[in-house]
Amino acid sequence: MTQRLAISFQGAARTVTGSRHHLTWGPHTWLFDCGLYQGHRDEADRINRHFAFEPGGLEAVVLSHAHLDHSGNLPTLVAGGFGGKIHATGVSGEITALLLADSAFLMERDLEHLRKHGKANGRTPLYTPADVQHTVSRLVPRTYHDPWELAAGAKVEYYDAGHILGSALTTFEFSDNGRLHRLGMSGDLGRPARRILRDPEVHPGVDTLVLESTYGDRTHTPAEETEKALIEIVNRTVERGGRIIVPSFALGRAQEMVATFYDLCSRGALCEIPVYVDSPMARQISEVFFEHPELFDAETRARFDESHAPLDYRRLRYVGTPAESRTLNDVREPIIIIAASGMCEGGRVLHHLRHGLGNPRNTVLFVGFQAEGTLGRRLRDGAESVNILGEPVRVAAEIAALDGFSAHADRDEILAWARRLEPRPKRIFLVHGEPQPAESLASLLREKLAVEVHVPSKGQEFELWN
Repeated sequence: MTQRLAISFQGAARTVTGSRHHLTWGPHTWLFDCGLYQGHRDEADRINRHFAFEPGGLEAVVLSHAHLDHSGNLPTLVAGGFGGKIHATGVSGEITALLLADSAFLMERDLEHLRKHGKANGRTPLYTPADVQHTVSRLVPRTYHDPWELAAGAKVEYYDAGHILGSALTTFEFSDNGRLHRLGMSGDLGRPARRILRDPEVHPGVDTLVLESTYGDRTHTPAEETEKALIEIVNRTVERGGRIIVPSFALGRAQEMVATFYDLCSRGALCEIPVYVDSPMARQISEVFFEHPELFDAETRARFDESHAPLDYRRLRYVGTPAESRTLNDVREPIIIIAASGMCEGGRVLHHLRHGLGNPRNTVLFVGFQAEGTLGRRLRDGAESVNILGEPVRVAAEIAALDGFSAHADRDEILAWARRLEPRPKRIFLVHGEPQPAESLASLLREKLAVEVHVPSKGQEFELWN
């Protein structure tokens, strides 16, 4: 009798956060990704603390990449009894260790804030720095195109997803009693022709594909239009004698913006305006980039080997201490400040916003998604006054936004990638997307690829044998 092969969708089902997929192969059980659900505090805490399976019963975790919505709940899993290995690309492991340590620190700081205002209500941190240390000790580095066995008859292989440094497309191959089933897991699918990173690979065809659908109902602004708009925003701010404050995610987006400003200035499309990266985490992650130029695309690798551009150049400064950060307030000439967090919910960008929002010469430039309820979303939606660090701040600066820097493939890019799979999958499951984008993409894939497509609900399980 053939062993049972099934997948259960325990997170990122009809939503874009908290990726978590449970695999069963006969007596073996594994988890693909274990991300944080990110939302309102009480709801997120409840969802992240509880698993629909016994953590101690898992044999291993296979990780697609380091973003916290894919890796951020691993310490909770470990604290709950998981004792197995966590497989990831080597670079994903390095970055995951940094992000989890920072996540634990921020959780403790948030709890201190709640206690100070009498709102902790007996709450404890989701996990501690000690839980992070135990988690990091379980990481096993893997390389692209070097398959390994999870169990007899179950083989795994990584391919470059082109989403962030070290991100992986993952294929599982199950064989039993002469039967073979290949399962592909996209994690987050990157985009072609982006700065620094290589294009997403197309792995060999699979029988079943689990595919992200974040932008399944829309396309991104073309790169040429995005660059033109960026140049116009910077130039008019410089003409006013102001500064450009760029709230940015420390992983991926900060490095891409650094590279973008380098490219535009080196081509003479922008003036030689100084660029400051004011985020300790972005600086640490940039150091990981410096250590792994072998993962860059060919053009970036050639420039990096010659001069360390586009991640280190004459006009660029990585800000270190809080005191150095404060000195930026005294700079009178136009500058660009890239600072975390990307949604303005913490980090040094708050200090720059408090100092700069009231000046009509300045611009706050958003280059990433702003979730409902965040300070970034309120600013982008046109708030005339906001609270920052407990103080009201009048918004007089220009507020601008560019949506062309997304690291997720859009509708047409997803379709083009899926069309290149050979043979094409017999069945596709769409995850990591809100219902509307997922259902829209499902209809398109059914029409264009003539394939069975499902948009699973949380907790729904499917048998995978053909």
